[in-house]
Amino acid sequence: MEILTQIYQAMDSALIFFFRLPDIPILGYYLGCILLSGICVVLGQITIAIAFFWNQKFIDRDNKEMVHMHNMSVRALMLKDKNAYKNCNKAANDAFGKVFFSQIALSISSLWPIPFAAGWLQIRFQDVAFPLPFNLPWIGDRVGFLFTFLPIYILVYILFGRIKGRLPFFRTVVQRLEKYDTEGDEKMLRMSELPRTVQDNPPVL
Repeated sequence: MEILTQIYQAMDSALIFFFRLPDIPILGYYLGCILLSGICVVLGQITIAIAFFWNQKFIDRDNKEMVHMHNMSVRALMLKDKNAYKNCNKAANDAFGKVFFSQIALSISSLWPIPFAAGWLQIRFQDVAFPLPFNLPWIGDRVGFLFTFLPIYILVYILFGRIKGRLPFFRTVVQRLEKYDTEGDEKMLRMSELPRTVQDNPPVL
């Protein structure tokens, strides 16, 4: 417990330094929020990269299953095999669900630093209020630190997404992801590849 307290105190001293750097307090606040948002974004992106490459084998398996079963359902459609189409299409949808939710999980994993940052801001700036030019329902004419920190985080996240391909480590991650083939050896069949007779007169299954 004492070690955690020392770690927190060290982090607190490092973070608050940037908030106190400018002589004008409001500038220091925004500078600190920008840097804190940058730390959250970088930690989140590192987490995504580690999680993706750690679980790549399972992601590959689900992607290949999705493509394979989709192709099987397309071939069953061409052969007008109702039962095979339904079974293959159901399996393809199940595999798609796994791929979809794994992507959602990866995206959510990048957000874990935000509660910690918000908790620290709560301790340091819970009494700070920013006046609004108008009164909002259920909010009033003043807002707290979250109404400034979250928009700054979103802007920093967007900016980082534009430049991360030029940064060390992240450049390598981006290049590996660009070369990553989600379909593998088997390419997904498109409906446009069906014979023209099937496209013009799709079978009723």
